[in-house]
Amino acid sequence: MTLKQLEVFLAVADTRSFSKGGELVSLAQSTASQHIRALEEELGARLFDRSATMVRLTEAGRLFYEHASNISRQCSAALEAVRRFQGLEQASLQIGASTMPAACLIPDLLGKFSSQYPGVRLEVTQADTREVTTMLLNDQVELAVVGGRNELDQIRFFEIGTERIVLVMRPGRITKSFVSTNELQKMPLIVRETGSGTRLAVETALTKAGVAPNSLQVVAQLGSSEAVRRAVLSGAGCAFVSTLSASHELADGLLQEVEVAGLAVIRSYYAAVRSGRTLSPAAQAFLQLLGVSEQ
Repeated sequence: MTLKQLEVFLAVADTRSFSKGGELVSLAQSTASQHIRALEEELGARLFDRSATMVRLTEAGRLFYEHASNISRQCSAALEAVRRFQGLEQASLQIGASTMPAACLIPDLLGKFSSQYPGVRLEVTQADTREVTTMLLNDQVELAVVGGRNELDQIRFFEIGTERIVLVMRPGRITKSFVSTNELQKMPLIVRETGSGTRLAVETALTKAGVAPNSLQVVAQLGSSEAVRRAVLSGAGCAFVSTLSASHELADGLLQEVEVAGLAVIRSYYAAVRSGRTLSPAAQAFLQLLGVSEQ
């Protein structure tokens, strides 16, 4: 049974004529008749009573007409849904985002994206960079925005921006604006969890500067940049934080940035997609908003 056979059947039933029904679906009368015969043979039932002047549905034909009409409506609805999806009139986009992009980057873009594509609903799942990468590999999200990258062949990364990660503490904790790496190793440090893009960037920079990450005096490991920032504000210690996450506290003087001699931590942010995956129009539009032109 084919959709074309259903289309011909409905046209003949509605017009009560093989010739008119055939015209309705752009087929010759003989071709329309062949479609109906093939359908009747498959069903093992006669669908029409034919006479010289009239074509009528049989009882089996009337029963079949109800189901064929429903199938036709559902097919039309499916086609229309895809057309609306392609035109970004009605779609949803699943995005995975690590902590900083979820808190700072995506909310800043949301207003512009929503005004351009009001029919697209964004569904953002927040986790650390490693977890978001896993979600992308498992097709749980279509697009990811993360603060770190790996060399997996299954994922394509596009750099969308950079930021500084700086050492901060409560004002007055020390009297100078810089410390040596030796002094850093003696300071109580609050860190993010393993898998955090911020932690990975800091540990990579420390290693390049000749400082072993396990030589630091870690007093707490917390699961979000917000928790780290609040702990520092409470006086629990110092921490490396994103300038994006602590911009207000730094500007208001609630936190003090302290330079570490010989250490500069610059982190890149990336948009990521599965290699070889055909992206939805919504994902393509969001990537363009992020400044990614090559897809």
